[in-house]
Amino acid sequence: MYVPRIAVVGGGVSGLVLGKELASRGLHATVFDTGEHACGGRASSREAADNGRRFSFDHSTQYMTCTEGSRFESMAKEWAKEGLLAEWPADRVGTLKDGSFTPFDDGVVRYIGAGGLRPLADFLAEGSTEVVRPQWVGAMTPVGGEGPKRRWELASGPRGKPLGTFDFVAISHNGKCALRLAETAKLQDGSPAAAKTRASLQCAFGARPTEELKKQRKLILSSVWALMFAVDKPLNVKDNMEGAHIVGSEVVSWASNITAKRRHGKVRTDTDGGDTQCWVVHSTPQFARDNKCPQEAIPKSVADSVIAAMTREFERCAGLEPGSVKPVFTKVQLWGAANPLTAAGVPAVFDSETRTGACGDWCQGPPSVEAAAESALALADAIEATFSPTTARDPAAAGRLDAAKVRWAPCSGDAAALGAFPGTNVPSMGEIAAAPRREGGGGRGGRGGADNASVAAAGGAEAGVEPV
Repeated sequence: MYVPRIAVVGGGVSGLVLGKELASRGLHATVFDTGEHACGGRASSREAADNGRRFSFDHSTQYMTCTEGSRFESMAKEWAKEGLLAEWPADRVGTLKDGSFTPFDDGVVRYIGAGGLRPLADFLAEGSTEVVRPQWVGAMTPVGGEGPKRRWELASGPRGKPLGTFDFVAISHNGKCALRLAETAKLQDGSPAAAKTRASLQCAFGARPTEELKKQRKLILSSVWALMFAVDKPLNVKDNMEGAHIVGSEVVSWASNITAKRRHGKVRTDTDGGDTQCWVVHSTPQFARDNKCPQEAIPKSVADSVIAAMTREFERCAGLEPGSVKPVFTKVQLWGAANPLTAAGVPAVFDSETRTGACGDWCQGPPSVEAAAESALALADAIEATFSPTTARDPAAAGRLDAAKVRWAPCSGDAAALGAFPGTNVPSMGEIAAAPRREGGGGRGGRGGADNASVAAAGGAEAGVEPV
């Protein structure tokens, strides 16, 4: 009996959930991801070593919440039972403004990765039929005809290494690299072979005002700087604060004591037993836009400027004395495609005619771990209904999703700078100001004064397929 082969391009939350779901339904799911050490995309951890010491950071996703009664809530509870997630006590996470910490008091469960998010990503990857990494997918070519007869040959590039032939291709990342992949899908006459999926992956970058977002008919992605540092002397933060959305700052949007947070998962970390603390501070999307640079080769001058600006502002917001952060390790990372500012308004993109689709937190929005997982579930339902119509859990899913029309709309009003957290209220990222005018078409601008260079797509926001 022939088992349909599904290619999932991107190993972030949406891609890993999709691969696991398809495999559990009897389909052959191959997940391709560029992660050298692990899958996960934004749901990953960053390990670092310096002078014989090791440090570990949750440098992107900090925690997740669930809509009551959602499919994702059931999924998250299962992950918690597996010991992959732990609850973050409400009195340890909240909001921070001008040195005053206010813990959340809404009864919402906030899940964190036990020992970081890599164990969760590994668990999901094990559920797919196979995971191929590190592997770039740079070309998809239709073979075998139209509709039910169509299959796809994947390769590392237009003239690259063959990666196999598949009955369906699901792109579970976004940004320029996802668009470039879809643009390689051409018929013999040069016309698009996956026009619907290609159109849904049109994108642009940079934080911008809501009124401008309303005019966009594409995915708009914001950037975020992640500052990671370790201190040997615990910081004198108030009220046992371990994580906080920062209110009223133009520079930083989030701060978290990763070492303290992870201890709730009862997983020993490299810094347990001592006073060393690993911290992560995220910038605002506006600061990242105004201090952008080539993220794969960050100039030292830019890194130094960003570190200084974000450290000073974190100290101010946390009520610390200037200069009190004395790191023994420091690193910054620029996520070029950190969070969607617009959403497509569909659970997932699905095209039965071309046997292609896409999923991610940018589909239904606003961006969150739940949105990524729910999008993957919707696409899994449609793919299963296509290849196993008599036994599918939701036989009507393919037709329903096939008929869904993409309608882009801003989601910035529903999300914090880190994205959205269903079931609870978090501080909005606020209205984003227009980009500063730059003399002579370039130059220096914004706090921190980084060069106005182009920003490549990062992290597959969802997928880990584009470089991170």
